[in-house]
Amino acid sequence: MTEADADDTELDGLAIERAVDIVGTADADPGELRETLAIVAEDGVVSRAAVDDALANASMVVTTAETRVELAGDKLDNARATAPSTSDLAFVSDRVDNFDTRLAHIETRADDLGEALQEVLSMKADGDLYEIARRIRRLTNAATEVQQAADDLQLELDTFESWLTDADRRVDELTADIDALADSLSELSDVVDQLEARGTGDDSDAGDDADDAENDPESEAASRWAAARVRHRVLSLMLTDLHAELTAVQTWAEREAVTSPSEIEPRLDEIQDSHTALGERLTACADPEWTARFDEQLTALDEALTEMEPPVVWADVDAVVAEHRPAIE
Repeated sequence: MTEADADDTELDGLAIERAVDIVGTADADPGELRETLAIVAEDGVVSRAAVDDALANASMVVTTAETRVELAGDKLDNARATAPSTSDLAFVSDRVDNFDTRLAHIETRADDLGEALQEVLSMKADGDLYEIARRIRRLTNAATEVQQAADDLQLELDTFESWLTDADRRVDELTADIDALADSLSELSDVVDQLEARGTGDDSDAGDDADDAENDPESEAASRWAAARVRHRVLSLMLTDLHAELTAVQTWAEREAVTSPSEIEPRLDEIQDSHTALGERLTACADPEWTARFDEQLTALDEALTEMEPPVVWADVDAVVAEHRPAIE
């Protein structure tokens, strides 16, 4: 019997295993069906009487998510109240705007939860039990995701507010980010070293064959080169973001009459030079067939990342990279 056939079949009073047989389809996961039906079951038996408890639990999960969203809104208001003196600094005001956009999206999702809960409540008395269970499961999963998103936003806003009010913390965080960037460049340099060393030290015919294999656009070396190009481009965006942050921190320090961090800018310039040199090495070590294979995708990635401006939203960068990353088999 198909899931559609189950609409006219009374599941109330059936053992979960029997109910699974009724609502299951050829491509359905029996384990998932059991977990779903268990939402409206008592002691292993599907029961309409269990719907009340299931809805009460779902309502509690939704309410918790809505409360966390409200708390995130309060924290954003606090951050706005803390930032008025720096509202003309784009790096600061744009971060507030980014938080505002994220909160609006989360609030919309929270509103959808309430509507979905009301729809399930209207089915309580005579709706199909499997459909009720399916909707409750989907609702609680969505509510958990909304709660997590709101909690993550709250944590970021806490960090942001501390960053707004503590000049030393701004410098420390910027320095830590630069350290992380330098480490990433060092790791990328090791990859480029390996790409440049491929096929060296062997003049035999076997060595020539190995070179041909590695130069193949489907080879592991080609894939590592394409991945390195992606990393190099993302690190370029990190450099742009850190330069913008440094400018904001320096301007801020002047306004507050505190010592501006003098050692950071030369270090960023040094890292910029290293990054440029790595890009040149990546270009030089590429086999023409690698470039031909990956050029279109790498160009699309570059264009998409070019549209992103500081302060960079790194979750958006991850999404763009996932979308445009060269397909490597």
